[in-house]
Amino acid sequence: MMQGATQAIRFHANILKHSILQRIRLAATPPLFHHIQSFSSAARIEEHGFESTTISDVLNAKGKSADGSWLWCTTDDTVYDAVKSMTQHNVGALVVVKPGEQYSIAGIITERDYLRKIIVQGRSSKSTKVGDIMTEEVFVLW
Repeated sequence: MMQGATQAIRFHANILKHSILQRIRLAATPPLFHHIQSFSSAARIEEHGFESTTISDVLNAKGKSADGSWLWCTTDDTVYDAVKSMTQHNVGALVVVKPGEQYSIAGIITERDYLRKIIVQGRSSKSTKVGDIMTEEVFVLW
């Protein structure tokens, strides 16, 4: 009985892992970027078995549909434009960068951010900036 439960948990964990990896859009990653870790949620990553997930895993899971580009927007873009881009590219999230000479990562905007912070709160996506609703938890890649 216990062995069956363990197998079921592993099976569902693998399905979840592959689903998450398929939703991430990464490409052209230099070899020095090997692991994904979040300083604020490292325990949660380990808890779910993702501590050893590599960029290679992500790209392999994405398969041949990856076109070699990052999907991103800036903190100054409107939420409307960001959601339009997500829809056009059939993705659920965009990397958010700070505008300027060196585009540094500021966070991520997701469908969930849009639903919770625009739709539910009755805000306008055409007048709200991505920087106002994005998730700021940044992952460090090495």
